[in-house]
Amino acid sequence: MALFWGCLNHLDFISSNNKHIHIMKTIQKTILILFLGVFIAPFSVKANSVYPGPVGEKIAAHRVLVKTSFVIHHAYKKVKENKVYTGNLARAIRHQKYARMLYRQGKFLRAMHQSRRARYFAILAIQANKGTESDDMKFSKEDEMKMSKNAPSDAELDKEADAAFPNDSNKDEDMMAAEPDVDINDGE
Repeated sequence: MALFWGCLNHLDFISSNNKHIHIMKTIQKTILILFLGVFIAPFSVKANSVYPGPVGEKIAAHRVLVKTSFVIHHAYKKVKENKVYTGNLARAIRHQKYARMLYRQGKFLRAMHQSRRARYFAILAIQANKGTESDDMKFSKEDEMKMSKNAPSDAELDKEADAAFPNDSNKDEDMMAAEPDVDINDGE
């Protein structure tokens, strides 16, 4: 009988240890989740809500410029393939170059507006060359909302880009020599 009680006490000790082990593991998991959350939050898609103000604008502007760059490269391939020259690719490249310049100067919202205009012209070039606008070329609702505030007119954006690069060609044919230099680097 004593052996039975000894075994029961031993089992009670083991289950008590298991409870402590379980509690410790739960605490460790909770701390790990919180720790990961702190490091993942800045990279989330909703970074604007996490970082309001200039940091949020920079993140949004970077996202817009990268996506527009993708659209311009697609337009370049379509124009090169089908050879329908409307001047829209040249306009898209000029606006994107200016958007990149504004971004580097810390004028993030204005850079987004110029990039929006660049994407508009790139999509026109794609459509003129037997292409279609895909869903991944469209702005997110968050970016559209941000750009709708105090949005300058298209004529104003055109005037600014033309003034910034007065010697750039308006002909798509002149853009065909090399891939357009419209990318924004990850470190910027």
